[in-house]
Amino acid sequence: MLETVTALVQPWADYYSASAWLPTLVIAVHVLSMFVGGGIALGADRRVLLATPGSSEAFLAMAEDLRATHGVVIGALVLMVCSGAALATADIGTFATSLVFWSKMGSFVVLMVNGARMRSAEHHLLTNARNTIEMSVAGPEVTGPWGTLRVHAWVSLAVWCLVVVLGVVVANI
Repeated sequence: MLETVTALVQPWADYYSASAWLPTLVIAVHVLSMFVGGGIALGADRRVLLATPGSSEAFLAMAEDLRATHGVVIGALVLMVCSGAALATADIGTFATSLVFWSKMGSFVVLMVNGARMRSAEHHLLTNARNTIEMSVAGPEVTGPWGTLRVHAWVSLAVWCLVVVLGVVVANI
């Protein structure tokens, strides 16, 4: 199976290794997309973890602020996946058998699943905050999703850091 995949991506690997500028471009896109996407995500996580909204309006404002970051983060993740695939297929023999590489990929999957669950909690928070906006103090229908969002923010912080560390390690194997 590995021989088949290696043969399939060999033209790309040859072009990549023979190019003076292509490796620099692919690595730059990968690192910059991780820097931008991860930086914005970590900043949003930090805002969630530091915020103490009390009213449904305040919860709504926080959830809308968080939602506003998704487009940039998702775009950066798409670039990260494309550039990461280009890097991995340039040396498929090394990466296919690397425990560190697969640990990074597993961590990335955890990051994606956590992001999807975070967006779901955000959606519940937005819906419930809009439905209870007239209340002076937010009730459990708003504070419950907020607590879930905070848990996902902690997971996001931890897993983004893990992905970066594993990325540095895999680059040096």
